[in-house]
Amino acid sequence: MIAAPKIFENHLAEKTESPDFYIQQFYIECLSTFSYYIESKGEVAVIDPLRDIHQYIELSKNRNAQIKWILETHFHADFVSGHRELANLTGATIVYGPTAVASYPIKEAKDGDGSYPRTYNGKSSCFVLVHNGKDHSVYTGDTLFLGEVGRPDLAVKVGELTVEMLASYLYDSLRNKVMKLNDDVIVYPGHGAGSSCGKSIGAGKCCTIGMQKKNNYALQDITKEEFINQALKGMPKPPQYFFHDAKLNKSGANDFSAILSEVQKALTFEEFMNYVKQGALILDTRPNIQEGVIKGAINITFMSGLVNFVGSIIKPETKLVIIGKDGEAKDSILRLLRIGYDNIFGYLDGGFETYKNNGGELATQVQIVGLEELCNINDNPNDHVFVDVRGVGELRETGFVKGAICIVLSEIEGNVDKIPKDKKLHIYCKSGWRAKIAMSILVRSGFERIMISQDGGFEDMWEKKLIERVDM
Repeated sequence: MIAAPKIFENHLAEKTESPDFYIQQFYIECLSTFSYYIESKGEVAVIDPLRDIHQYIELSKNRNAQIKWILETHFHADFVSGHRELANLTGATIVYGPTAVASYPIKEAKDGDGSYPRTYNGKSSCFVLVHNGKDHSVYTGDTLFLGEVGRPDLAVKVGELTVEMLASYLYDSLRNKVMKLNDDVIVYPGHGAGSSCGKSIGAGKCCTIGMQKKNNYALQDITKEEFINQALKGMPKPPQYFFHDAKLNKSGANDFSAILSEVQKALTFEEFMNYVKQGALILDTRPNIQEGVIKGAINITFMSGLVNFVGSIIKPETKLVIIGKDGEAKDSILRLLRIGYDNIFGYLDGGFETYKNNGGELATQVQIVGLEELCNINDNPNDHVFVDVRGVGELRETGFVKGAICIVLSEIEGNVDKIPKDKKLHIYCKSGWRAKIAMSILVRSGFERIMISQDGGFEDMWEKKLIERVDM
């Protein structure tokens, strides 16, 4: 028997190779998502493939292996799966756990089924790789993360399932199935830190069952009621696109290879503006907007969690045109396709320079300033108001600027009536990225006198004693 590699907390497990099997872990940083390629005797199972499936096909060709199985731990909500296209191209069978119903052919794996890597059914299914009669690793999908468990509020059905019921099922699955695995079994989760699929997922790529039993609050000796309370406490609202993606994954999205060439194309200024006149929203992905704020655009930086912010703020059916550096604009489109935002007409060739040189309209009264200037209201305090767009948890932890209007970023558009238009707005968050997004939303809503800073956020303001802080 081949001994399992020694895995520690936060170990980067890119691949594991032995004479009997090969495991490749794929990590997509923008989604904090893991997918897996498992090969043995020339046959491959791909677990939770992303929409851009070329990486799995290329690896199988390089290794002279055939993709036979596509194992889906659940109907994903945070990204569009590539399972249907991958199955069409390779002839592989798509496998879901018990009770799954889709509009395309699938194989239903039963609890404890030995036809595939052994299956456990919880909130999502878990697949166990068995080597020489011993459990080697478990692929936990959205059941178990490092230091956290999956959110139990995404499969609620009115009149059938409640959040509490799903949390109860999750408690039972963890104790009756997952925790009965040996301590040396490697845990390969579906998501890492930063994903919205868990409340507070820990850092790292993999771990062991034993380490999770020691360090994960959900695997401690607690009652079901205590587990439900802890799992649900402070749970943020899921991004709006989650429900769009779950529906796409049940019905099947358009093939990625076909749509990519259609939407990832350069536009002339005339083509670009024609789409805008027809109602397309400009998505500005530039990190630095000091050279000009595009009027009517939403600025969501390529570097700052593009897909999570787009998915929280912009409806999936929205028609989009992109402005950014050419290479970054193309990559932005790729990232948006991963979450099912397919209504993209292309990106502006030449980016902001083309827009500006052709007389594109700019917001002239937005000021991008240093922290000191952002906090300075000495000229006329009654003419200024601070707007805090951080989350409720952040406000509880650190407080906020005295007198500030506190509205979570994802709720800004629906609460513009709570923000005065006759005052100068000083918008801040933790780092400055969310403040820029909020600024662009408010400019679209007719606000003009706005100040933001790219030099930092609330904690920097407080540390430099530039503001008066109050607790929530």
